[in-house]
This record gives sequence, C-alpha cells and structure tokens, in this order.
Amino acid sequence: MADYPEQPQTPTSQIGRNFVGGLATSLGQTRLGGSAFVTSAQTPFGNGTKELLSPDEKKLEKRREWLYSELKDRGETMDFYELLRNLGLPPVDEPFKENAPKLFQSLAECAPFLNKNKMAQTRMEGLTKPQPLGEFEGSDFFKAVNEKAITSYFQRLVDLMHDEAMRHNECSRKAAKHSQLVPEFVYRVADHQAKEVPRSGGHKMDVVFFYARQSMNINNVHIIVEAKLAGVGDPMDEKTFAQIADYQYCLWKKQRTRAFVPVFLVHGSQLDLVVFTRGRWYRIELGPICHERQVVRKQDIQMVQLTMARLYYLITLPPESFGHICDVSQGQQHLCFAEIAGEDSIVAAVTSSREPSADSVNITGYVERFVHPRGRLAHVFKLAFRMQKAILKLSWTPVDRTPEGAIYEVLESAGVEGIPKVFGRGLLKEDVFGFRLEYLILEDCGKQAEDFVTSGSQGRLGSGELYSVVKDVVGQTLRCLAQARVKANILHRDISMGNIMVSCDGAVKIIDWGYAKVIDDASFDASDEATRDRRALLDTIAKRWRYDSAKVLQNEDDHDPLTGTPLYMSIPVLAGAKKRGLADDIESLFYVILHALTKLQTTRDSAVCGFDYHDNKTQVMVRAGCLALEKHFLHFFGVSSCSDDLRRLLCDLRKFLFVSSDGCIASGLVIDPDTPRGAVDLLQPYVDVDTMRLLLRKGEAALTPMKSAVQVRSIEPLDPPASGPLVNNLFRKRAKSTELTESSAEKSEEDPFGTVSKRPKH
Repeated sequence: MADYPEQPQTPTSQIGRNFVGGLATSLGQTRLGGSAFVTSAQTPFGNGTKELLSPDEKKLEKRREWLYSELKDRGETMDFYELLRNLGLPPVDEPFKENAPKLFQSLAECAPFLNKNKMAQTRMEGLTKPQPLGEFEGSDFFKAVNEKAITSYFQRLVDLMHDEAMRHNECSRKAAKHSQLVPEFVYRVADHQAKEVPRSGGHKMDVVFFYARQSMNINNVHIIVEAKLAGVGDPMDEKTFAQIADYQYCLWKKQRTRAFVPVFLVHGSQLDLVVFTRGRWYRIELGPICHERQVVRKQDIQMVQLTMARLYYLITLPPESFGHICDVSQGQQHLCFAEIAGEDSIVAAVTSSREPSADSVNITGYVERFVHPRGRLAHVFKLAFRMQKAILKLSWTPVDRTPEGAIYEVLESAGVEGIPKVFGRGLLKEDVFGFRLEYLILEDCGKQAEDFVTSGSQGRLGSGELYSVVKDVVGQTLRCLAQARVKANILHRDISMGNIMVSCDGAVKIIDWGYAKVIDDASFDASDEATRDRRALLDTIAKRWRYDSAKVLQNEDDHDPLTGTPLYMSIPVLAGAKKRGLADDIESLFYVILHALTKLQTTRDSAVCGFDYHDNKTQVMVRAGCLALEKHFLHFFGVSSCSDDLRRLLCDLRKFLFVSSDGCIASGLVIDPDTPRGAVDLLQPYVDVDTMRLLLRKGEAALTPMKSAVQVRSIEPLDPPASGPLVNNLFRKRAKSTELTESSAEKSEEDPFGTVSKRPKH
C-alpha cells in the first residue's frame, strides 16, 4: 500500500520531498462518479483481497477524470537548462552553437507560419516577395488543415533536420573535423491520429517516436507528441492535460524501464516539453517551432532556429539519458546488473538486451499489478536466478525515504529470521527528479498466506489441520516481527495479505519491507557499546545507499499515520496516531488471518462488516464496535464456524490486542494509542520460547508505539466513537440482518456505542 499523498507542493529547488500516493484523499478514496478508487499494497502478488479498482477505470472519460484529479496540482514550469541539469546532462548554452552555429538556419528561414488553421508561406520584413520554401517545397502539410497541418509539418521538420545534420557531418568528415559531428536521429516517427498504437488499449496519439530496430507498438514508444491548433495556456485546460496524462500513464504501465515520460506539446506555433516523473510533472517552454506571423524578422528566424536546435538535441538523446534507466533501443527482454567498481556504495549499473547473457535475468515474467500515476512504483518479475526461483523488484522510492535494500541489510546484520534471501541489490538511479531507483533480487517465497491457508485438505474450517497451519503462520510471523523490532529496531508497518508468504514446506517469510521504519530509541544509552556499534552500522548503510539518515528518520516518523494498507491497518493508525509500535503490526496480522478465514465461507453473510471498507473514520468506528462483542466478534469478521482450537487462538489474539483489566479497549485506542494492550503471556501458546523472551525482555517497550527523537507533525485524532447516527445505524442494520437462535435470542450485551445488540446466530 502506498502512503497517502501529501498535499504541499515543492519548489524545483527542493526536489526530493515525497509525493507518494496510493489513495487520493485522507480518508483513502477518490470518488469517480460515485465509485471508489482505492489502491492496494505494492507486493509481488497483490494484497490478497483483489485490488479495489474503480469499475470505471477502463472507461476513457472516467480514467482521464481520475488522472486529472491526481496530477493537476503537481506541476510546475522549468527552464530548458534546468531540465538538462536535472537529467545530469552537460550544460550547453545553445545546442550545437559551438560546433554547428548555422545548423537549421536555412530551415528556420523557410519555415511557414500558422495562418488560422493551416500553414502558409512567409515573407521577410521589408520585402514583397514570399520567402522561398526551400526544403519545404511541395510538402503535404500546406494542403492539410487544423491539427493535421501541425502534425504533418512536425514530421516533415524532423526528417529535414535529420537530413541537414547528416549533410553537416559529411562535410565535417571530409574536412577531418570529427569534433564537429552532431548526433544522428535513430528513431522512427509515425502518425497515429487515425490509427491506434498497437497494444496501447485504443490510444490514438498524434505523433509517436518509436525505436528504429523494434516493432512499432506501445512497448517501444520513446516519445509522444500531442498537437493542438490553438495555444495552450498556463495552467493547461482540463481536456488537454487529461489527454496527455492518459498517454503518459499508458507508458508507465507498459514500459518497466521508464525513469520519466516526455511528451512534446505542439500548440499553435509553440513547442513545449512536458516531463512526467514519479513525483511531479514539469512544463518546459522550448520556443516557436514555426513562425507566428506572415512577415518575419531576423530575430524571429533566430528564435525558430533555436527551437529546432533544442528539439533535435532532445530527440537524438539515447534512451538511457532521456526517459529510461538503460538503453532499450536494442530490446529489453533481459537486464544485467553490475556494481560500479571503486564505489564505496551500493551503486550499480544496468544494461538491457534482447539476448541472454551469463549474468542477465529474463524480465518477460512480469507480475501484472496496479500502477499509480505518481508516487512510489514497484515493478515485479518472476524469474530464474542462478538455478533458483527468484523475484526481481525494481522500486522507485522518494530520496528522503529508506531504501528497501537498506532495511534488508539492517535485518540481516541483526540475524532476523523469516525474511527472504537477498541474491542481489543495488542503487541504479540515485536521484531522478526526487526519486531513487533500486533493484532487489529475492528468493521466491511461495504462496500468499491466504492461498496456503485455504488450499488443500487444511482448507476446512472445522479441521485440526487448519488450526495447525494458522498457528504456524501466526507463530512464525510473530517471531519475525518480534526479532525485527527487538534485535533490529525495525517496524514493518505494512503487514497485509500479500506480504506474508508461505513456502511449500510451511516456512513463513515476511516480504515487502519498503515501508518499514528504523526506530531510533531515545531509551538507548549512547555510552553503550552495542548501541554505538548499531548506530555506526546504520550510518555505514546510509552512506552506502546514499541517503541522509537524519532526514529519513524525520520523514519516516511523519509518515507513521499514512503508511499501510487500510483494510489491515490497526485501529490507532486508522485513527491517525502519530506513532506506531509492534502491537500495530500484530493487529494487522490478526486482520490478515481473519480475512483469510473468510475465504473459506461458503456464503457471504450480509452481517459481515469488519472488512467492509468505506473510509478510515467509518472503518475504525465499525471495527471497534465489532471487537467489543466478545463472543460474536468472529461473526462480524466473516468467520461463522471453526474448530475450538482455532477459535481459542483468535480469541487470545483479540484479548491480547483489545482487552485489558478494565475491559475492551478497542474504542479507547481511537482516543489514546498508548493505551496498554493485554498480557503478553496470551501469546505464549503460539510462539516459541525465544520469541516470548524477546517480547518479555523489553516488556511493553517493544509493543508500545515509538517514534524517533525528532518531533512529528501534529495530526488531530478522530472524535471518540461513543455514539452517532452513522455508526449506530450502520451497526444496527447489520446486526438486525442476522438471525437469532432461540437459545440466544433473549440474551444481550452492551455494545461500545451505548446501544444493545442481540447475540447473532452462528
């Protein structure tokens, strides 16, 4: 689950703040014509609940409405030379000015002007005769009208610029001036106004740049061009922006090696570049691509020539410099990762190819998953690595957040069990517009816990084998989480259905530590040798992964209330708690087990409301009410029957999480997340001796919500769910729909909202 998106905008000079997002509002939903659009955890196999995508996502109008709402406020203008600095390209005053000062001058002199809805011939100021058309003589764009005239002119211009550049190079070679060569244009340009781009899902893009040596489909699109007859102002109108946002979103979904998506916007006589990154989008004004008036002056020609030079400079950049993480022009079926020699860091290089090599990995086994148009992004592939089943994960993460590979290093150094083996890791891009790219090659850990629990003969609610499986999953998961918290001072923060994996031999592995947090306990004695060694290790890892550990600690604390998968979030986190503890992860595990067991039900009971997610506020109130019903909470979470042993396990977890000497504390956790949980010894029947020692060694310190020694942002807690028509009506309606048995019809118990609920029939 991606974090909820932050709202404050960041100036270009401060690129690097986190603009991650899975949900578009603080309550976890974006409304599209009355339908919710909710994202899921970014794990190799989804979140185990089917991603809650809007049913209108495949409809063009609704999809563009959603994209517009997600991206419209995240743009800013950028200077051309600032763009080059952000791309890490050598600074240039004007492209080709030094080695080819007259390049494209003749084309600029002969360029037409846009006369209302078609191209027309110009004349120089002070002259009566039209300007010669030169290379443009006989071009089809003079016969075209509206946007067709603009796109035809653009394509003809690209061809002529390439021809002139090659003539310049030929002259330079003959004169033995090899230093003056200009790049060769190596892409194919195609018009798709009337014909959809193959495999794009119906997109008809005005002009498309394809890689010359590959088939012309959406997987091999390099740059998109959108043309508008009229000028497009700043800010862009909704229709234009939603259209180009839709095009770039398609490339993010189809091309796994994307670093950003460039779109040329030709509007009227002007040419702009719009760059969509994982955090923001930037609009760069390149200048006039044709003349704005019939009578042109010398300075007009110079401006058009400069725009042509900028355009040619950008379209001749190799893919690894302009939009991709590596050169994909020759094919991208295999990737090869290699550490950069001499670097005291985890920095690595990546290359792609069509054919395999001894050290390459095949990336054709892509795991389809939801792709959000902004924020964190993880591409996951199933593959074979050194004769073993493995997972490749390419992750875009904000530079001010902890890299997942660094978390694995901390866990490994502390000897934490129950995490996947890491075969390879590295930092591929240190900072691309505020996001880093890392790769991880991990062991394939098997099935999701849900699939393992519900498959085979154990998938029967009344069987003893099912209890044994659930007990093993709970015990091994608790061992991993406890070791991570106590030995490594790490909280996972995103325990969900897709992040608990079980191998065929029953070994449980916790994956997807990308949202984990390293806790800097203020209680640690700085003079203690073990503490000094640990902090030295953290500093070393931060240096290797090239991030500011102090800044990352601050940001991870800020994101405590925002991180996780809403369906499995603990009550304090759903309520906006400003700090977290191990108990929050254990509570998430509790919901994962309950949700897995609901899959074994033969029918869906209308009274099941524990997993009916609407928004955080409603969810926390309804869930607190369900958990207050000691004898019937399982029913409201969809578990209508199970063996006595399994029921005892689930009841013990509930008691540990939500019952103290004063009674049920589920509602109290909404107000005070520091409310002490139940007795740790309730977990003893389900964990090994070492895990109990870890939990008891620090007592409540391991379970209590913790934050670093830095101040976190203040977030107002939800109002206490003592009463209210929304909650009362919802809860009564669901309870009323449940039939009562004769033996329990006369019994009742007090619910947390001040109402009386009848005991439901099982």
